[in-house]
Amino acid sequence: MDRKVVHIKVDKISKSFKNDEGRIEVLKHVSLEIYKGEFLTFFGPNGCGKSTLVNILAGIEEAGDGEITFPETNGKPKIGFVFQNYRDSLMPWLNVEKNICFPLKLKGITKSEQKERLKTLISEFEINIDLKSKVYNLSGGQAQMVSILRGLIVNPEILIMDEPFSALDYQTNLMLYEELLKIWRKLKITVILISHEIDEAIYLGDRVAFLSKKPASIFKVLNSDLPRPRKLEDMGSQEFAELKKKALEIFRNTAT
Repeated sequence: MDRKVVHIKVDKISKSFKNDEGRIEVLKHVSLEIYKGEFLTFFGPNGCGKSTLVNILAGIEEAGDGEITFPETNGKPKIGFVFQNYRDSLMPWLNVEKNICFPLKLKGITKSEQKERLKTLISEFEINIDLKSKVYNLSGGQAQMVSILRGLIVNPEILIMDEPFSALDYQTNLMLYEELLKIWRKLKITVILISHEIDEAIYLGDRVAFLSKKPASIFKVLNSDLPRPRKLEDMGSQEFAELKKKALEIFRNTAT
């Protein structure tokens, strides 16, 4: 990115939940600027509140305190969301086409326009999936690609992904990394992705934002300055190894 334009400003976001023992503080004064067109990854200890944070960014949950603003947008931008469990988020009684187009149906968009948008999306990214197939007949990678396409069908300015590859095997993940980066380069949208794999977070992201243990705040942000476009073999480079060493040191410190 030649000029960094703030797309999302997260200002002192806090969140707590009530349980039988009282209130549990999950997020505490999370502040971060997310740049337009960047690929930002979140990484942190299990259960620290990463999903809660991106749910707040997406408008699925409300923050307890703090504010999220979009300085470059007149109102709230269009946001696409890819859930962690693709099998549960897809509707097995609908075929691939209807699953992808479901957000458009909710918006009252005509069937003809739904089909046209889907046709454009599929052809633009050269996706080879049987649109009439039921989703339970798909492989894990195909099903997750359907989830990603459903997030993209609304023409989002921001795509938020909550550990989208955690339930897939390594080979499938590598294939989807390439597909996702290809989509991101073409669309030039802002992507926010939670990862539970440090290699994934470094490889995909322009920056890796590390969250502390609960109640989570932004502990540190690491620039993943590998050249773009990236290739899978970059994960075997000396530059990648040095970045991973820094990332592991940061992560160890988040748990202390």
